[in-house]
Amino acid sequence: MERIGYRISDFFVFMGKRIVRLQPPLIVSACIVALTSWAMLNTAEHNGWQLLAASATLTAPFFDLPWVNGIYWTLFVEMQYYIYIALAFPILTSASVFKRSVAVACLLAFSFISITLEGNAAKANLPFHLPVFLMGYYLFMKYKGKISEREFWMGIAVCAFVCAYLIGVLHALGFRIVITALSTTLLIRFTRNGWAWMGKIGEVSYSIYLMHWPIISALCFLLGGILKTPWGNATVFGCIQLAAVVFAFLFYRIIEKPALKWAKAVRYRRSQ
Repeated sequence: MERIGYRISDFFVFMGKRIVRLQPPLIVSACIVALTSWAMLNTAEHNGWQLLAASATLTAPFFDLPWVNGIYWTLFVEMQYYIYIALAFPILTSASVFKRSVAVACLLAFSFISITLEGNAAKANLPFHLPVFLMGYYLFMKYKGKISEREFWMGIAVCAFVCAYLIGVLHALGFRIVITALSTTLLIRFTRNGWAWMGKIGEVSYSIYLMHWPIISALCFLLGGILKTPWGNATVFGCIQLAAVVFAFLFYRIIEKPALKWAKAVRYRRSQ
């Protein structure tokens, strides 16, 4: 967005590029998960085809249906994030410190709407996650040299405090989320050079994300007999990591890479 000089008028093209990028791999992933557990999905309570369609289109919460893959709720949050950043990006990257600060203050205040929801319903909606997302925003702004060191540290401190109070205290979920978010922010901030092999894994991270649960389920089913000992658990754990990465590279090549090309073909009206 920063590279192409994103404007509000680019909203629909931006969202189109995101949907084309994410949706095809999601649909294939949902089909694989559904087909491998169809006996469980077709129950008296739920129709398998309805669950598959609702998960593949990220509309399950609107119909009060469960996800065919439990991790898909985070993609539902991600889609909300894209809408939010597409609307908020111009003011969040404004040259005015005052405008940026007011925008962040309003977003942090909005995050407290999440306390009107309970449990998974709170986590499945954007406000709950805004303090964490805003840490990423400050990290981006500092990385691009758009804010001072002082603004960066003040912004991170305020976001961390709101995160700790909102999620840790009001939602009573403890402080692991703020600790993880803050640690990750600081690690990225002070990392000068990464490891090339981790970059390669990062390249296929969406494929790992989509397919790791079916792999876990399949290997635990196939190797369940050796899970009764510590060494058995360690062996299965190692097999899962290896299989997840190998399968992700295959999934990336066959499914995700074409989706990336299709997304790049959706162009903004001005030259890039």
